[in-house]
Amino acid sequence: MRSERITDAQEVIVDGIAGEVILSPDAATRVQYKERVRRSQDETLQSRRLSLEPVRTSGGQEVTVMANVGCGEDVTAAAENGADGVGLYRIEQFYLSRNTPPSVPELLAELRGALAPLRGKRITVRLLDLGADKPAPFVQFPSEDDPFLCRRSVRLLLKYPDLLDVQLKALLEFAREQDVHILVPMVTLAEDMAQVRRRLLEIASQAGISELPPLGAMIETPAAALSVSEILHYADFLSIGTNDLTQYTMAAGRENPLVNDYFVENHPAVLRLIRIVLEEAGQIPVTVCGELAADLDSISSLLKLGLRNFSVAPPLVPAVKNVIRQASSA
Repeated sequence: MRSERITDAQEVIVDGIAGEVILSPDAATRVQYKERVRRSQDETLQSRRLSLEPVRTSGGQEVTVMANVGCGEDVTAAAENGADGVGLYRIEQFYLSRNTPPSVPELLAELRGALAPLRGKRITVRLLDLGADKPAPFVQFPSEDDPFLCRRSVRLLLKYPDLLDVQLKALLEFAREQDVHILVPMVTLAEDMAQVRRRLLEIASQAGISELPPLGAMIETPAAALSVSEILHYADFLSIGTNDLTQYTMAAGRENPLVNDYFVENHPAVLRLIRIVLEEAGQIPVTVCGELAADLDSISSLLKLGLRNFSVAPPLVPAVKNVIRQASSA
């Protein structure tokens, strides 16, 4: 591989799409790239305008494209890019910014403020997903050899019921104001969902609340994907997190560059698990919220499997909607 030193004031064109760096481009090349940038900006503006409208496949099938968010800035970007709601609100950022866990009023105030730009649209809030790569100073994590095969997510919440209760209480109150769905992370066993639902019912009963927000299971493990019929005894909807599902299916750490060749989100094994989930769910709503949902080359395959709900990073909403409009759902 040849490397060159770039001098001060030397003109450089970085083509991120082609993965090329052009040093000292000539006049014709500069004109060519300026035109490409202009066309790209025009296409982006057009996509953003169209993204504010409902999206259907070329065959007329309505599809929902929501956003994955973690803070108020993300929510604002989601609204600006035409997201149909929030398919995954990660509350970890709020928790990890603190030395102590928030109270119910503090968490409720955070939810109200951050999600205000999408008031009136469906909001899916994932319960706290701590552990693995997301430790918190107020939880005493035991030493474990493999952080991704450990007491994380719902396993951790069930071990620290006070932490779970604060979230459920805040979300029950928030559900009085918005269309809130509660998502349980890293479900492996149906009993994981059963315990969370029992606690949600208990807290709602104590507060005199008779109408519960929908409670969903995040399908991120092969065990959960193959146990959907049991999990649905306790879940009102499902959300497939393809990042972890791929990691556990392919036995390849998603953050380990040494096994990148094995971390293939659209591998037939992963797609087969997604198909099983969709088929067993029947009329129960299913969303895909991992990176696979934003893979433009995979959207057609997901639609053909029966997926009708996507959730992606806010800036990607327009592009995903644009691909869906051109796709057949058959």
